[in-house]
Amino acid sequence: MAQEGLLTVDIATPGQAPERFTAAELTLPGEKGVFSILPQHTPLLTTLTHGVMIAYAPNGDMRFFAVHRGFAEVLNDCVTIMAMTVEEAGEIDSERAHAAMERAEERLKKPSADVDVVRAEAALMRAASRIQ
Repeated sequence: MAQEGLLTVDIATPGQAPERFTAAELTLPGEKGVFSILPQHTPLLTTLTHGVMIAYAPNGDMRFFAVHRGFAEVLNDCVTIMAMTVEEAGEIDSERAHAAMERAEERLKKPSADVDVVRAEAALMRAASRIQ
């Protein structure tokens, strides 16, 4: 259970160790748009898309994460993020993300028979989230 007036945030991804921290507020990239979670939020289960998650610490600091598709569950001031990947901003290689974006854009500009357009679009969205 979360501390009074705070959210407990649990992040679970297939390839990373689970992470838990507290936050005063959480902003998430939902399929229908960006939304925020505050303590005492109504229970919720929703899908997440590629985008930026912002965790507002109790002291006012912010942590930024690139989120790549998944789900968020809100229950009793606990937010569980289950996503394919969640990358904290400080762990992202900006040059690599820009190069990935350029590759994906090139594939989409001149698609050929051997280009998987869906994969190229997903790569472009992942790169954009990392850069943002």
